[in-house]
Amino acid sequence: MSGNNLILDSNVLIYLSKGQKGIFEIIEQYSNIYISVITKMEVLGFPFKNDEERLFIEKIITTFEIIHTNDEITDCTIHYRKKKKIKIPDAIILATAKVKKANILTANSSDFKGIDSTVKILHLSL
Repeated sequence: MSGNNLILDSNVLIYLSKGQKGIFEIIEQYSNIYISVITKMEVLGFPFKNDEERLFIEKIITTFEIIHTNDEITDCTIHYRKKKKIKIPDAIILATAKVKKANILTANSSDFKGIDSTVKILHLSL
């Protein structure tokens, strides 16, 4: 299902702000990199240690296309929540990946395990 599209999970952006350089090697392989609006909300609500981290995240978020929810993402999110116990933010990210035909890059692949085999989950090893 997935092509050259990638959705970044919230934890990936947090690791980017902390200088985890291996992430760039993964994301540079994709031509379309997205974040869900829920990821933006989660990440900008994170208590950063200093202004440098926060400013870096604010800057990097602007480099990715932010995908807002729509009826298709909403319906898919509801389907996932009915199918298996999954947190709403994770269900929205998964539904966004499904709709955008994208892989998900995450450090917590277990959050998405066993819900939709058509969405490829890439585990970020640190």
